[in-house]
Amino acid sequence: MPRTRAGRWLLRTLVRPPYRDEAGAKGRFTRFARAQPHAIRRVAITIAGWPAQPLRIAFLSDFHSGSHSDDLARLAAIVSEAAALTPDLVLCGGDFVNMQLFGGGRIPPRAIAAVLARLDAPLSRFAVLGNHDYTYGADEVVEALQAHGITVLSDERRTLRHEHHDIDLIGLPDARKLRAGGRALLANLPSGRPTIVLAHDPFWFAHVPAGPHLTLAGHTHGGQIRFPVVGALRNASHAPLRWSYGHVVEGGRQLYVTGGLGTSAIPLRIGVPPEYAMIEVSG
Repeated sequence: MPRTRAGRWLLRTLVRPPYRDEAGAKGRFTRFARAQPHAIRRVAITIAGWPAQPLRIAFLSDFHSGSHSDDLARLAAIVSEAAALTPDLVLCGGDFVNMQLFGGGRIPPRAIAAVLARLDAPLSRFAVLGNHDYTYGADEVVEALQAHGITVLSDERRTLRHEHHDIDLIGLPDARKLRAGGRALLANLPSGRPTIVLAHDPFWFAHVPAGPHLTLAGHTHGGQIRFPVVGALRNASHAPLRWSYGHVVEGGRQLYVTGGLGTSAIPLRIGVPPEYAMIEVSG
């Protein structure tokens, strides 16, 4: 994704949002853009200070819906599968839309949100936006999600109640600008209060203090292409490569980075299949 204003303008000109294709047709690219089978990553994390009864989080990110053939049907199947796992909380890590230059699949945010709305949980559903959503047009993405009952957080805090404990949820969107509001929220985290930091980009993890806090991030696609032994060569983030994928524990802090469900640039993954995570956090 381009980092400059001129680059984002050029990309928007080429992909022509707002999108209108409710089916996300791929045309002659259909046979070349099939998604790989996805994985369900089941992760158990223990954090001192959390309730003993596990909090079950369905964490889905980097949908890029339309980047693969028949992507709405694929997303609907993933949503049904995740719903059957009965999460307590649903979190979406951003990049809902497909901004690939070639291959069609221009699905409007309202169609994506309508499918995601089928995944619900007792503690509700929350989302942050990713850089692709901002390039597409943040207002339309936010409106679509919130119209379908998915709360979008932008440098904001909510408090959830689980097993007679309060757990804070902080939402931090696209990290290409480390906004003062987001940094202030992290700097003022209560040292003994369980907190989930939902961030699009794992770079925010650098600003999370030690404590009973869990950071969940996407954006990197796990590198999208990972080589044996070497791993990912880049992660499209200012975060270090060691924060590109999976469960990270550093300095009394915990991070989980999902490989995500979609692709960017080209509909290809090597060594890191698409995934979503079912995370159980307990004290």
